[in-house]
Amino acid sequence: MNPNLIKTFIFSLFIFSFIAVKAQQTSGTVSGKLVDATSSQPLELATVSLVSKIDNHTVKSMQTDLQGNFSLTGINDGQYLLRATYVSYLSYLNSNINISAASRQVDLGNIKLSPAKGVLKEVTITAQKSQIQLGIDKKSFNVEQSIVSQGGSATDLLSNVPSVQVDVDGNLSLRGSTSVKVLINGKSSALTGGNISDILQSIPASAIETIEVITNPSSKYDAEGQSGIINIVLKKNAQKGFTGSVSATVGTQNTVNTNAAIAYQNSKVNIYANYSFRKGTRVGNGFSNKLTNVGDTLLQSQNQTQNQSFTFTGHNIRSGIDINLDPKTTLGFSDNINIRDRDRTQTGSTLISQNNSLLQRINQNNFSHGTGTDIDFNIDFNHKYKKKGEELTANVNYSTDKNNNFDNLLSEYNDYTLPQPYSKSQQNNTTVGRGHNWNFQTDFTLPLTNGKLEAGLRSQINNSDNNYVVDTLNNTNGGFDYNPFLSNRFIYKENINAAYTNYQHQFGNFGLQVGLRLEDSHIRTSLTDSVTEQHKQDYLRLYPSVFLSQKLSQNQTLQLSYTRRVQRPRDRQLSPFVDQSDRLNYQQGNPDLRPEDTHAFELSYINYFTGVTLTSSLYYRLTNGVIQRITTPLSPTNIDTSLTTFQNIKSASNAGYELIAKVSPSPILDLTANLNVYYRHIAGDAAFNLATTSGYAWNANLTGNLKPFKKLGIQLRGDYQAPQVIPQGKMRAMYGMDGGIKYDITKTLSLGGNVRDIFNSRKFRSDINYNTPYFTSSTVSERRFGTRTGMVTLSYRFGNNGIPQKKKEKKDGNNQQQDQDNMPDENGGGAAPGAGGGAAPGGGVVKGKG
Repeated sequence: MNPNLIKTFIFSLFIFSFIAVKAQQTSGTVSGKLVDATSSQPLELATVSLVSKIDNHTVKSMQTDLQGNFSLTGINDGQYLLRATYVSYLSYLNSNINISAASRQVDLGNIKLSPAKGVLKEVTITAQKSQIQLGIDKKSFNVEQSIVSQGGSATDLLSNVPSVQVDVDGNLSLRGSTSVKVLINGKSSALTGGNISDILQSIPASAIETIEVITNPSSKYDAEGQSGIINIVLKKNAQKGFTGSVSATVGTQNTVNTNAAIAYQNSKVNIYANYSFRKGTRVGNGFSNKLTNVGDTLLQSQNQTQNQSFTFTGHNIRSGIDINLDPKTTLGFSDNINIRDRDRTQTGSTLISQNNSLLQRINQNNFSHGTGTDIDFNIDFNHKYKKKGEELTANVNYSTDKNNNFDNLLSEYNDYTLPQPYSKSQQNNTTVGRGHNWNFQTDFTLPLTNGKLEAGLRSQINNSDNNYVVDTLNNTNGGFDYNPFLSNRFIYKENINAAYTNYQHQFGNFGLQVGLRLEDSHIRTSLTDSVTEQHKQDYLRLYPSVFLSQKLSQNQTLQLSYTRRVQRPRDRQLSPFVDQSDRLNYQQGNPDLRPEDTHAFELSYINYFTGVTLTSSLYYRLTNGVIQRITTPLSPTNIDTSLTTFQNIKSASNAGYELIAKVSPSPILDLTANLNVYYRHIAGDAAFNLATTSGYAWNANLTGNLKPFKKLGIQLRGDYQAPQVIPQGKMRAMYGMDGGIKYDITKTLSLGGNVRDIFNSRKFRSDINYNTPYFTSSTVSERRFGTRTGMVTLSYRFGNNGIPQKKKEKKDGNNQQQDQDNMPDENGGGAAPGAGGGAAPGGGVVKGKG
């Protein structure tokens, strides 16, 4: 472990601890608990305000927690009024609050609020959802506000989310780490167990409601994912009555997207369905230049160029029904079907020279066609008990996937060292893949005095079967012969059983959560080619989590957390078969790979100002047994062909600082900025000729939303990834900019347009070096997945979606609540705070029943 890294982290921890201690050196505290006068049930998210009698100025204001508790700290000596409001309840007023040297701790105990008579039966406040909702342990991003991703895919959407990066192949990374767990609707399934980049490309952005980023998950969550969890929440009806929408997108590179959604909800059922279609072409290109020195006399170069065209179509169908069996029990059935089709054409050439003399020229012309179908079924049960907050949930999930791929690989060789230099090889590869996943899960939440207890069980069964058949050209008769040495069948079986418990307790402004997760994992693999090779892995591990939080003030919170995480090797990383489809670049898995073991620490601080929200985190991850791609020449005598394998190297550590800021300087402008600065240290490993590498890196993005008038929205987004170290070299810098505009023609019809990668600048570039006792080699490469695209989208909403809700809002003075004192209310009335106070800016429709 790097000593400087540890010193930096400990010093930062000391600074944050000093801030926390200083923040607690305050004068007085006023605390209590709000409960229903009839049932004695706690009233959560009610608004409590403390007002100075001298100048009628509000000194402190907050919302009660889930148990109805409140604690107003940092109160100077003086006389105050305390007021508590909750929607459809009479206000509470206490005008005799005195803070002095004789009494600086005022505990009001249980404060009973009585239901008001004759108030509105329902108060509806319509507000635009905030694009980003920041929390200490989770960040939620409302993607409906992302104009630059309109008409795109889930991949396009994720590339616009702070903390998330997407590479040239559509693979995700979080805070610079590719070891991230992807969930859909909070669950693992076939949708996330296969080729996740293909799945995300086929899911339209219009089908997604929210993306949640959890950087240091508690024991309640699956332990997998070194850097955390990305949860993609698909849209589900949340409005009563009949609602619907349709949209259509056309754009450059043959882009055509459509989406249709319809739903109906009443007090008994909630029925919804969504259909999306995507079609388009992405054009990419790249090159790779490798220089190899053998001794002092031999210099060999290998120059490759590649162009590709990727055409895809995708259908996504989601439907479901939620049935309210009684006021506290819901049974839900849902499904998600993803059907996709992909054609890829690749052309390229390779020149191999020795001491500036051309030895070989290789031309490649490859074509592949792939189809895939993923089906996901869910049964969800939810029951709320009489005790507020006590809840039982259960889920049964079954998913299956089918993936069929056909590849035609044609290579022409001109070897100028042979008497007959020209030769040709052609190979047909057929892959038939099948997968079946089961997930059983149940969770129980029990509220306690000033806390709660959570517990749950989960069992996950994943099976996949991939049969890879290769036929090679017979140059004698012109036909294709089955090649048993290149064909193989790989079967992967995984069974993970888990149990967890979490305990939370609130000590005034100090919060504690401790959890423990036990996971029993069993992995079985079987490879059949010329022989049958079987391997197994079994491991039982405990994954603890600890969260400490300190509320410094109403608007400031500090949290320190520790979790243990795991990253299990995937099936392709475990298969020992040598993939020789590219004659110059072989690939092979490693059946002896062990899971990565990560210890993650995070210190987070969140602060809300008027018009500004800041969340910042110091984090440190130590990973033992890091799984890395290692590229070496195939043998000391064959330096033209490289072999890429997966190995567990000693360790790697990341320490960094992340800042997310949302600034609203005016009603027409808001800015969201994300900065992530980190230091990466990769321990050397002599077994693989890896030297120790380390260095600083950073990435940043900035999104600006401008609304010059009510019907027009403009969005610009830019991102930059600085150079960063990798085990055998470094990745170079990458940057790009996107822009979009949306105009509401009517209340139900809108027109939008966007351009992704405006300056055509997003390219993934790397420098790879390795040294052996026999030679040294360096490779410079550059690739891009797609070029600039532009799209135009027309959207129409109907039903309740097309009828604007009337804002029914009344002041809570003499009209609604029996409070004759003319004191200020920062929330502008009793209705909105009772529904949760700050909930309305979070988005959607806020309702309070009377």
